[in-house]
Amino acid sequence: MKLADMVNAYINCERSRGLRFRSDIKELRSYCRAMGDVAVEEVRPESVLAFIAGSGPVTARWVQKYRILGRLYRYAIGRGLASVSPLPAQIPRLPPPLTPHIYTIGELERLLMATYVLPMQALTMRTLLLLLYGTGMRIGEALSLTIQDVDLQMCVLVIRNSKFFKTRMVPIGPRLAMVLADYLWYRRRRPLPAGDSSAFFSTRTGHRLDYGWISKQFRRVRNAAGIRREDAARYQPRIHDIRHTAAVHRVIAWYRAGDDVQRLLPQLATYLGHVSISSTQQYISITTELMHEASLRFERYAQLEIRHA
Repeated sequence: MKLADMVNAYINCERSRGLRFRSDIKELRSYCRAMGDVAVEEVRPESVLAFIAGSGPVTARWVQKYRILGRLYRYAIGRGLASVSPLPAQIPRLPPPLTPHIYTIGELERLLMATYVLPMQALTMRTLLLLLYGTGMRIGEALSLTIQDVDLQMCVLVIRNSKFFKTRMVPIGPRLAMVLADYLWYRRRRPLPAGDSSAFFSTRTGHRLDYGWISKQFRRVRNAAGIRREDAARYQPRIHDIRHTAAVHRVIAWYRAGDDVQRLLPQLATYLGHVSISSTQQYISITTELMHEASLRFERYAQLEIRHA
């Protein structure tokens, strides 16, 4: 049996279960191209290791490729399409996980001002940044919005088929609604190839913006804003870090307002589209500001306890 046929059988099986796993499919297609037109049993372990390792240093992507291929070969061996797995037996030591950059309010303002470096898409990028910070949405969710998903009368956004194949409704405040209304007026003057089902954030031809293009343009904006990490971090601040920033700033605001943060965290998890509160807790990065607010809360609690002791 050809390797490509085995991969196609696996993809069809997963799709029949209702899974999209687009990133997995892309990686599996790349795997087939790297191995060549060979039979399943002709795949050599050293070739598989070279594909997984790539040419750069070991990163989390190493494990991502390893797990994608691991699922493929578990399927194949379980159905008799392969006799053994050619994957390496050991996973190398990985670098520490990526620490997100929590933007300050000043840095966010500088990002918005720096959108001028994109003369043809300045308004689109500015609106996108405000939406990401105002809702904590995933960048993919924002780019998937259609015009009909943005209900400005009800101040609600409809997020369809998100990361975990669920649809949710995200309420927005009046100020963000005004920002989106201004952009919608501009957007309707661009082509609408699918009517109100057309992409909300679009190219000049009215089609959906590509994540790779957005990431590239965000780097231009970030550099123009003079925002960078000076520590030994492997990555410079990303557009995805705005989601982390939105979550952290919300928790800080709750602390300052004296709210019950533990009670509100499940609500934040639902708002962000997480399947469990543990995912949300990972987003609440420990920052100096958050530590300060938590310390003030504990100090007030301790003083109260001492008075009543």
